[in-house]
Amino acid sequence: MKSYNHFIHIVFILILASCGENKTSDHSSHHVHIAPHGGKLIELGKKKSEFNLELVLLEQGFLQVYVMDSCAENFVRISATSIDIEVTDENNNTKTILCEPIEDPVTGETIGNTSLFTSTTKVLNDLPISGVIRKLNIMEFTYENIEVNFSGSSKKEKE
Repeated sequence: MKSYNHFIHIVFILILASCGENKTSDHSSHHVHIAPHGGKLIELGKKKSEFNLELVLLEQGFLQVYVMDSCAENFVRISATSIDIEVTDENNNTKTILCEPIEDPVTGETIGNTSLFTSTTKVLNDLPISGVIRKLNIMEFTYENIEVNFSGSSKKEKE
């Protein structure tokens, strides 16, 4: 019976230490999140543990942005009409990469209630992307001046 109680205590401790909905802990220092689509994760929040954006370069040259939870395990639907990445090139010219919301009848996601955004133009000539998302609302949180650095080498890019 003692070993069973010991086992239950260990399981309980592991559950408490796992990546859950506790957004007050600085769990970014505890473990690394894996980008589920092989892209690059951008952690959001004061302690980098509230939400994630995953950037993925599609074979066709378009950029996809997924909005995900704190552990990058579940999609988070938002009402944004676009995600705009302001990019400055080597000649100090500024342009905006516009990523529009994508509907998915299979998941029920609609414009105004989706977790997936795709660029309206190919971004191959813009790589590496170094820019900023000026403002993004996710649930009751507002994030400003989100740094975006993406080489386009999704599967090999370090987190």
